[in-house]
Amino acid sequence: MKHILVIAGSDSSGGAGIQADIKTITSLGGHALTALTAVTAQNSLRVTDVHKIPARFISKQVKAVLEEVVPQAVKIGMLYSGAAVKEVAKLLKRHGLVNIVLDPVLRASTGKDLLEPRAITLFKEELLPLASVVTPNLFEAGTLAGMKVVGSNDMAKAAETIQAMGPDVVVTGGHLEDTCMDLLFDGKAFHRFYGSKIDTTHTHGSGCVFSTALATFLAGGKDVVTATNMAHDFTRSAIIHGYECGRGPGPVKPG
Repeated sequence: MKHILVIAGSDSSGGAGIQADIKTITSLGGHALTALTAVTAQNSLRVTDVHKIPARFISKQVKAVLEEVVPQAVKIGMLYSGAAVKEVAKLLKRHGLVNIVLDPVLRASTGKDLLEPRAITLFKEELLPLASVVTPNLFEAGTLAGMKVVGSNDMAKAAETIQAMGPDVVVTGGHLEDTCMDLLFDGKAFHRFYGSKIDTTHTHGSGCVFSTALATFLAGGKDVVTATNMAHDFTRSAIIHGYECGRGPGPVKPG
């Protein structure tokens, strides 16, 4: 069995965050090792508050896990604080972890910051160079690249800018107006993964599912192009089977 270490925040509504990560890894036959970085109070309509876990305790969680198990991949999601960003970067260096998939969780769909704005520079300088793959959506790609990302040409330009910082880049394009396309840039070539638009509002957690599925496929020995394609298909299926939970957008259903 493959072990995937997830370093991420908790979603009290159960649709995204570490809850979606665990469901994804389990459905793909892996085992999720976890380190919690923040606890959110949220439902389908809004995030009401965030409680950050002290960086030292994030470190204790990771160290306790690594005393017994060496993961084949790492998925990093919501970190929230600059202190957490710095601590996770230290952990990745110290333990020589591999297949690191970084999901740059910057803001909730309802507008709440999930990474303190002053921590974005640290995120780019400390974590991006250590990641194997980073998986921003259009907004996140624009923030990391310092530009507005609206269409497919913007996605390519942003991917090149971000890849120059270190990792391979998958810009997820579920919010494109004219098509549905995820774009991978591995530093040598662009790889595009297309799909028809899915008529649903139940997309909560889709970014978490994509990045975690990608990490799980990398843990299984797939190359980044194959793993991205598989994660693309897996996430589309999860969106298709999304369901209602509350009055806002419902969660996707991995597996």
